[in-house]
Amino acid sequence: MNKLKGENLKKVYSRNVVAIENVDIEIEKREIVVIFGPSGSGKTTLLNLLGLLDKPTEGNVILDDMVLNNIDEKKAGEIRNRKFGFIFQFFYLIPELTVVENIILPLWIKEKRAKLKQFYKNAEELLKSFDLIKKKDFYPTQLSGGENQRVAICRSLICEQEIIFADEPTGSIDKFSSEIFFRTIKKLNEEKGTTFVIATHNENFLQISSKVVYLKEGKIEKRS
Repeated sequence: MNKLKGENLKKVYSRNVVAIENVDIEIEKREIVVIFGPSGSGKTTLLNLLGLLDKPTEGNVILDDMVLNNIDEKKAGEIRNRKFGFIFQFFYLIPELTVVENIILPLWIKEKRAKLKQFYKNAEELLKSFDLIKKKDFYPTQLSGGENQRVAICRSLICEQEIIFADEPTGSIDKFSSEIFFRTIKKLNEEKGTTFVIATHNENFLQISSKVVYLKEGKIEKRS
């Protein structure tokens, strides 16, 4: 990935609810882009459009000069699986799988071959960094909300994708875990060139950002 762009993006939901409009955004490789604003400002909508989880009503989403608006869901899924990682505001962990199984699942799907030994080793390294190694064989229902969010963060990082989209990633974790997450972002960005697009109202993310887009009522208020 060299560049991800949103051009004149607009999203209208039912009953003519306009979530965002006239939004232009450009994300270069190795950037940490923060989409900043209060609840209801359109941050999650914009993140979902850029991550191909939703389609714009108007405008274009462009990845490396390829317009992605009209691709089918199968192709969108392939791009997400190959290039994108996601940290959602809600965990979306599979309750029937253990912590370590939840983490390795996207890696197993992406690689399509049984390298389970290596997958488990990679997952355990992440769990150690987030102080969760002792709970690798627990199930999500046995963890606190903050612990589940840390597991979700580990899952998003396991494939070492080119772009990580994060929606309020520190909304339900403690200060200790948040500091680990900040360090992890900086390390992956500096050492592996991972690009991050983070929707948040947490001002601490502004300290590590390379670009900030401020949203208010679905429109860009300013940039920095």
